[in-house]
Amino acid sequence: MPRIRVLEAIAGADFSWAPGDVVEVSEEAAAAWADGHRAVLADDVGGGRAQVADGERIPRIIGEDGQELEVLDAVVEACDPPDGEDDGLSWSRWSVTVRLPVPPAPDLAELADSAEPGDVDDQEPEVVEPPLFDPSEHSNREVLAYLDGVGEQEALRVLDAEAAGQNRAGISKQREQVLEAARVRDAAAGGGAETAADYARGGGRAGVPETRDW
Repeated sequence: MPRIRVLEAIAGADFSWAPGDVVEVSEEAAAAWADGHRAVLADDVGGGRAQVADGERIPRIIGEDGQELEVLDAVVEACDPPDGEDDGLSWSRWSVTVRLPVPPAPDLAELADSAEPGDVDDQEPEVVEPPLFDPSEHSNREVLAYLDGVGEQEALRVLDAEAAGQNRAGISKQREQVLEAARVRDAAAGGGAETAADYARGGGRAGVPETRDW
């Protein structure tokens, strides 16, 4: 009598077949049931797929984290033996569908505490102040050239640093001239060229008119 392998659960008045069951039936019943959906002829299954029958051991699938994964479906399919292993035994392999774990949702409160997206845009760029001019690192000519373009406050700082350091005569003897020129530049920056000219004519005494005998 032909045998069929059940693919879908089939039940009747005097029988109940589960998926994977192999049963012997009459030729008429085999022709009726083996339609490729409800069952197939067991002798014709060959390398086809068959669902796991009740009682067969389902493989355990372990994930990378060592946790066992939930098996949603598992089927066994007959296959050819590996090269060099044709020892007359029947070979089969598993095809298993598992449910992958869903990663936990991020903690929104923690993300909010870390950094707001707009925080970076709202921050003002950091201003890097240039290093202060050090007269000890420059020659006389370079120091005087620098002093020729600064105000009185910066000129005093550089001249005091020079006096406390190398105290070169070529710079120290021009101290008053350098400070006077720096005051003129400060006056020009605050009140324009006309004020600077008046300041220079007054000998550096702002607000004091110049008096001359003609």
